[in-house]
Amino acid sequence: MSDFGRAAAAADDVERDLDLAWELFAAQPAHPEVAELALRVLAAQPERSSVSLLLANHREVCGETEEARRLYLRVAGRRDRQFVNAARALRHLAFAERDHPEALRWAHTVLAEEHENWDDWVELGSAQALCGEHEDGWRQLDEAVALCARTTPDELPTALGKRAAYLLASFAPPDRFVPAAEEAVRADAANSWVALMLGWSYLVQYRFTDAEQLGLRLLRENPTEGLLQGLVEMARTMLRIVENAHAQDITLEDIRRTGVIELGWRQLRDQVLGTDLASALAALDDVMPADLRAALRPGVPISDVPGGDKLGSGVAEDLVAWHDGQQPGSGAAWGSAEPFRLMSAAEIIAMSAEIEADQAAHPDWPENEVWEQVMTDDAGAYLVMVAFGAIVKRRPGHPDEPVAESMADWVWDRVADFGGRDPRPAPRKTGASPEDLTPVPGTPSPGRR
Repeated sequence: MSDFGRAAAAADDVERDLDLAWELFAAQPAHPEVAELALRVLAAQPERSSVSLLLANHREVCGETEEARRLYLRVAGRRDRQFVNAARALRHLAFAERDHPEALRWAHTVLAEEHENWDDWVELGSAQALCGEHEDGWRQLDEAVALCARTTPDELPTALGKRAAYLLASFAPPDRFVPAAEEAVRADAANSWVALMLGWSYLVQYRFTDAEQLGLRLLRENPTEGLLQGLVEMARTMLRIVENAHAQDITLEDIRRTGVIELGWRQLRDQVLGTDLASALAALDDVMPADLRAALRPGVPISDVPGGDKLGSGVAEDLVAWHDGQQPGSGAAWGSAEPFRLMSAAEIIAMSAEIEADQAAHPDWPENEVWEQVMTDDAGAYLVMVAFGAIVKRRPGHPDEPVAESMADWVWDRVADFGGRDPRPAPRKTGASPEDLTPVPGTPSPGRR
């Protein structure tokens, strides 16, 4: 065979390997032969950026994020035709790692190269909102949907679903999320995840009949889904309360004051997004200082706690199951300004029984209000969960002082203090984006810890 013939045969082999690699990746993205085929192609043609991206995609799917990042950055550094795809991949990787500022930098980088793709604009809006530019980000999501409707109307159901999902991920309030979710469900009735969150949003808006009807429709499609069953049960409970309000001496205003529905919505949202209390406690376990770890007692299943039914179900049960209290006097190990420590199940139950036995002697603990004491400074002050899940500091003879929006938020703050990654959206801010979030195309920047 001539040199030309051998070169042609080798080129054919490379193309066959490449085609097979792409086909295999589409069917089984984590299959080890994807890497073998891609590496064979790169050995023959190391300059092919598209193959490096394929290999990086495979590494990312396999959980090898650092190797994937290295390959994406190498392609981006070439500034060839695959640059924007590498930038999109780095944007996706930053989102997956909850590194919101880095995702925003790469979102801007992509749009410095291309402006026509609605999906690039919706990703920018998501990154803006997660970085604290909520109103700008949410407005950008709306504009991206409008762009999709003008340019690629066949993709509008996807764009509407993404907008709803990103509003939820950036902690948009129900009155902002509901219209977007309703539009997404009208466009794609099969989007059961958005529909579920819409149903719970109806509850927060006290639209109990709408929530019941939506839940029943979804249950016909998926009759064993526990979250849907819970939605319907809650809606029907609220409808019964409304119907029998006078007989039960319970009004809607009474329910509003407890914040129980809003708390349920936030807990479900946080569970879906991985920002709930359980996720926060797991993250805390990974970064907890040794002195704090030594001060905490082992967790106890609620079924093993004498009188465990007296524990509050809002957060106390979860905390006791994680760690059943903390050694007295060790609150400083949390590194906060005030030395609050976890209370044990026995301490919580005994204190609650004492308050119940003589309500008049405990005016700071009203009988008709929601509260769960979970931490103490051993000097008469407590951290308490109250209505709407908020955490306050309670001291005798003083008004409650706000501490955190929820117990999950309090724990995530500790995770961040101890050097862990905080997955929550940044707090809302106003004004223009800070200049330090403007990227230099092709140049990555360090993200959040």
